[in-house]
Amino acid sequence: MIKPAIDLAQITGLLHDLFDQPPTAIQPIGSGQIARVFSFQTTGQAYVIRFVTGEHAPSLAKDQFIADRLAPTGIPVPPVTHTGTFNEFHFAIAPKYPGVQLDQLEKSDYLNLAPAMIENLDQIHQVDIRDTQNYGYFDGYGIGPSATWPEYLLTAKWNPKYDDSFLDRVFFDHVYDQMNARLQYCPSERYLVHADYGWGNVLAEDGKITAVLDWANALFGDFLYDVAWLDLGSPELDLRARFKRYYQEQNRQIENYEQRIVCYQCHVSLEAQLWYATSDQPKMFEWMRDRTLHLLNRD
Repeated sequence: MIKPAIDLAQITGLLHDLFDQPPTAIQPIGSGQIARVFSFQTTGQAYVIRFVTGEHAPSLAKDQFIADRLAPTGIPVPPVTHTGTFNEFHFAIAPKYPGVQLDQLEKSDYLNLAPAMIENLDQIHQVDIRDTQNYGYFDGYGIGPSATWPEYLLTAKWNPKYDDSFLDRVFFDHVYDQMNARLQYCPSERYLVHADYGWGNVLAEDGKITAVLDWANALFGDFLYDVAWLDLGSPELDLRARFKRYYQEQNRQIENYEQRIVCYQCHVSLEAQLWYATSDQPKMFEWMRDRTLHLLNRD
């Protein structure tokens, strides 16, 4: 089980215990791969509650770490007001910020929002993380698992448990080799990287970013990882070129820009392939395979 199985009656009972007034307008919200999410209202305020299994409980701790860290910056991240356990699940509650998810926007509105997305991500990349440690997916204390950036990237390895899956081992190894060949171009400077920016994890209203949500995949590493992730998943935006122009307009020289982007797109592809096998999404694997090949050939 990846997402928790929980019904409205259970949620209503939990919220009754947490708030002075009974909850109303409890509605499920479309969410990502691991969380079950609901919106509700109580005490004159709209909230969101997220449930995850014990395996993914660290993602809630990361959300709280990020909310506390980014509170002084002006980056719109909802503060976490309640955390706890319910049955075998873990939950966190935060105010519901205004706006709609990017994946619900009309294509023209999404395209028009690209400059705001770029500026918002750049602001995230400027957050001071000098008191944190290491590289890769960090925990709720700001500690990553790997001593170096290449060490983290190289953890995206084949697992024999996928030998009988729909994954293509030859293709996987090819992408791994392409990534490995470009590690020499990757810098050691550490930045805060969202690593899942856009679509359902960002809200917008009136042409502005109103919330950046779900920091479960956040990591410490090269800020271009976010650019690579977005460019891979949004072919219609050509974000690799848009970000490059943005940096040039600011007179910021980004060394080995193209090589770093492709390196991280290979890493994103590798991790996605393994996830699609774990979650049984063969069609998504086919899309990722085709998109990855296109990007490698473009390079």
